[in-house]
Amino acid sequence: MRRKTYAVWWHEGDGPRHAGKLELGSLHLLLSGNGSGRVAVPLDQIVAVEYRRGELHVERRHGDDLRIGNLDGLGVLLELGDALAPAA
Repeated sequence: MRRKTYAVWWHEGDGPRHAGKLELGSLHLLLSGNGSGRVAVPLDQIVAVEYRRGELHVERRHGDDLRIGNLDGLGVLLELGDALAPAA
């Protein structure tokens, strides 16, 4: 799988909202932004992916759920959800 990059915002659990980029690789997704916002999620730790109310909800086996929003073009979250679905 070729690495893809998306401009997104995200919340980890009830934590603060971060803005930055999501890189989707063959083994993990990496969220990174300015400051301390950085989350690496191995794809084999994703148990569910659901698109709801303009956000992508990613449930992990260990750790808080992630809520991801779009800062890129239209349809990015649906494309990302489709890409992550086989991992869940």
